[in-house]
Amino acid sequence: MVVYSILILFLLLLIFSISNSQSAAQPSADEQTLLLAIKQDWDNPAPLSSWSSTGNWTGVIYNNITGQVTGLSLPSFHIARPNPPSVCRLKNLTYIDLSFNNLTGDFPTVLYGCSALEFLDLSNNQLSGKLPDRIDRLSLGMQHLNLSSNAFTGDVPLAIGRFSKLKSLVLDTNSFNGNYPGAAIGGLLELETLTLAKNPFEPGPVPKEFGNLTKLKLLWLSCMNMTGTIPDDLSAHTAGLELDLSMNKFSGSIPEDIANLKKLRLLYLYYNNLTGPIPAGVGMMPNLTDIRLFNNKLSGPLPAELGKHSELGNFEVSNNNLSGELPDTLCFNKKLFDIVVFNNSFSGVFPTNLGDCKTINNIMAYNNHFVGDFPKKIWSFELLTNVMIYNNFTGTLPSEISFNILRIEMGNNRFSGALPSAAVGLKSFTAENNQFSGELPTDMSRLANLTMLNLAGNQLLTTVKIYINNFASTLPSNKIVSITTNKILQMLLNATTPVGRLAEGELEAGPAAALLLSLINFFTGQRPKQSTGVTRSSVLVLLAVKFTHVHVLEQMALVSADTN
Repeated sequence: MVVYSILILFLLLLIFSISNSQSAAQPSADEQTLLLAIKQDWDNPAPLSSWSSTGNWTGVIYNNITGQVTGLSLPSFHIARPNPPSVCRLKNLTYIDLSFNNLTGDFPTVLYGCSALEFLDLSNNQLSGKLPDRIDRLSLGMQHLNLSSNAFTGDVPLAIGRFSKLKSLVLDTNSFNGNYPGAAIGGLLELETLTLAKNPFEPGPVPKEFGNLTKLKLLWLSCMNMTGTIPDDLSAHTAGLELDLSMNKFSGSIPEDIANLKKLRLLYLYYNNLTGPIPAGVGMMPNLTDIRLFNNKLSGPLPAELGKHSELGNFEVSNNNLSGELPDTLCFNKKLFDIVVFNNSFSGVFPTNLGDCKTINNIMAYNNHFVGDFPKKIWSFELLTNVMIYNNFTGTLPSEISFNILRIEMGNNRFSGALPSAAVGLKSFTAENNQFSGELPTDMSRLANLTMLNLAGNQLLTTVKIYINNFASTLPSNKIVSITTNKILQMLLNATTPVGRLAEGELEAGPAAALLLSLINFFTGQRPKQSTGVTRSSVLVLLAVKFTHVHVLEQMALVSADTN
């Protein structure tokens, strides 16, 4: 009997839930009428074509039981008309997302009528003008306000500080050129996200009141004319996960207390005038995965245990005055993918254990004082795409390099041995002034994407064969060479020892608008005749020196011209 009672109760609950779900399949009839009016006021944009009494209400959020509309989520819906007053006749509307549309004109004050609004996103539109001084006539229950990526100008109004429940204030990427109420914003104690970046505000320091925003997880203040020093209390009291103060005019040192941000994942201080060392405590931060401190005036060694206590992935400190050796802990947790340390005074041996860091994608370490062997295993990393290491490295290259590598710049080192087989996607290979010897690998002459090849100042002993795209012959073995479909924009082979015979005959100009092909090499035979097949769109110019038995073909250029 008890079992039957339970079964009947279950069936009744199931029927009740089904009837409720069916009743919630559409917004209420009254609100459907309002939605259709809104659609018409917006000039019936195509993405809203499903809005009908028998269709789907795409982007409409409504209560599953009552059918009352609580939100409009309409990003990228090609809405260009202003917000109509009919929007706020949806009395239970708490959520409006009209981002990535084509809204123009001033801030839509008609939204003052949406008395229950908590979330407003008008980002990535074309709104302009000044924000209204009485912007606080919006619902004071507002928790998320996103006006980024528009063209608002003037000041950020003082009234913005009245939204005491605000959790995110996103005003970046506008044209605000006045001031912002630092003290008022500093009083929004519930803020978790604050972005004022990419606005030409009047120059000024970080408001001390920002130190009160203890719940911040994202603080983005880049590129907004900030001056002075980075305040200690900002770093000491912010629980942030992301801190971006880049592209300002900060001076002084990085506060030691920044290491107190135990949850910090991203630290962006690049393009400032910061001096002094990187605080040792930065190397102990347990969650730091992305460090970008490039283009400052930082000096001294790197923190000794950098990368050991966090899963460091991106490390960029180029264009500073940093010195000493790179820590061997950079890839301790096997997550490192970017090493960007060029234009410093680093010295010593490149960490050998980076040869076991298979996550590396990009190495830019040129213009330092590194010595010794460059870890050979790095060249075979599957994710590797870019290596730039002009220094004083020694060593040899493996017979094959990573299939995915696109760019190698390793000139002015002391690498020796043979050149490797090239990756098919290689776009740039500069290895001038090394000690490479032997023959140029045949596959290197068939690289369709190659735009730069510089092997000057080596000890190569081969006749250089140059294939241009699918051209099935060599330069200079043919009497006529067509470079109509050529993609090679610059090729430097000067000061190498290859000697070949440049065939007498014509070189045919292609339609390239601007092509510089420098072949500063030693060729035997006679200088080829200048092309007579010049097209309307290009002219072939041959500049040769040493008109003796051995010629130096210095420059061959295709330049845009009109021969008519």
